[in-house]
Amino acid sequence: MARWWAGTLSQGADTRAVLGVAARLAGRTMALKIGLSALALLLGLLCVAGLFVASSPGAPTLGGGECRLEGDRPTGVPGNYVPWLQRAAARYELGPRGFSIIAAIHYVESDFGRSNLPGVRSGTNSAGAAGPGQFLSATWQAYGVDADGDGERDIYGVPDSVFATANYLRASGAPRDWHAAIFAYNHAEWYVQEVESKAEKLGGRVVCTPGEVPLLGGDADLRRVETLDQPRAFKAIPSRFWVGGGAPEVVDSRLWADLIWVLEAFDLRAVAARETEHQTHGDGTAVDLVPAPGQGWDETARRAAETLGWREACGASGTAPVCPLIPAIQFIGYNGYPDHGDPAHAGANAHLHISWQSSSFGCSGLCPPPRWVRVFALSP
Repeated sequence: MARWWAGTLSQGADTRAVLGVAARLAGRTMALKIGLSALALLLGLLCVAGLFVASSPGAPTLGGGECRLEGDRPTGVPGNYVPWLQRAAARYELGPRGFSIIAAIHYVESDFGRSNLPGVRSGTNSAGAAGPGQFLSATWQAYGVDADGDGERDIYGVPDSVFATANYLRASGAPRDWHAAIFAYNHAEWYVQEVESKAEKLGGRVVCTPGEVPLLGGDADLRRVETLDQPRAFKAIPSRFWVGGGAPEVVDSRLWADLIWVLEAFDLRAVAARETEHQTHGDGTAVDLVPAPGQGWDETARRAAETLGWREACGASGTAPVCPLIPAIQFIGYNGYPDHGDPAHAGANAHLHISWQSSSFGCSGLCPPPRWVRVFALSP
C-alpha cells in the first residue's frame, strides 16, 4: 500500500502529498526494515558495475544473477537492473550519487517493479502512473527513452524506465540540485527525504554473480491465455530477428513478448509483420516467419506450428476447431494452406504464418491496434 501511494503521487501535485504521507505511515516500519537492508547495499555496485557492461547496447549480460554484500545475504536487487542503472547515471552525467538515487527511486516507487506489477504488461495505478518508475503519461511523453534500442519507449520496461528516471532527474536540476530534482519527481517533502535517506545509506562492497541469460520472451504457458486491452500500441521486432526487406516492422505491443518467445525457441526469423498487401497483417497481430539462416524447415517452422496446435489434418483451414490451436492463436498457415508452408508446398513463397486472437481478424490496409489481444502467458 505504501508504494502504491508513492506511485500515485509521481510527478503529481502538492495537494496529494498529505494522502501519500497517511498511506505510507501504516507500512513505514516494515518498509524501513526491508528498504534499509536491501538498499544499504546498492552504492557499492558502482565499484563493480563496470564488470557488467552489456555485450551489445540492448542486451545486458547479467541475466537472472544476484548481487550480494560480500559475506552477507543477497540484496534483493534484480540483477537486470545493474547495467542499466550504471549506464543511465553515466549517460545523463548524474555524478557519483546518480546510481544510488535512481535505484532508491525505483525501490520506493515499485520495489523494482515487484510490489505492484504482477503481470507482464501491468503496473498502472488508479492515478495513471505506470511501470517500475511510476510515470504519468505526460511525463513519459516528455522524458521517456528507448534505452535498449528496440524501437519503442516502453514505460513498462526496466531499461527504458531507468533511463527515463535519469533523464527526468537531469532535466529537473540533478546533479546540481538533487533536492529539487527528486521533489520534481514526486511533489512531496517526505518523498525527497525518504529517497535521499535510502540513497545515503547505500554502501558496502557488492559482489554480483551473473545468472543464466533467459530467453527474452521468458518461459511460456501455452495453455493459459491472457486477454490484454492495453497498451494499444505497436512495437518493432528487434533487428536481429528481422530478415525481411527494409527496417524491422512492428507488431501489436501486447503480443510482442509471445512473438519473441516463438522466434527464440524455434530459431525463426520474421519476414513480414504489420504491412499492407496481406489480408490480415495491417493491425499488427500477424507475422510471417522463416527459419534462421542455415536452419531447416522441419526443426524450426514445422516444430513451432505443431507446438502452437497446427497439424497436417488442418489442411486448408488453419483455424479452430478444425485445427486444434492453443487458445491464444487465431490462425496458422502452413503446409496444406494455399501459398503457405515449406518450400515443397509453397515454393518461393515459403513461410509460416501465425495470427493471434484479437477483437478483429486483422485488416489488409494499415489500421489501428485492435481493442483487445489474447496472448499465451509468459513468466519473466
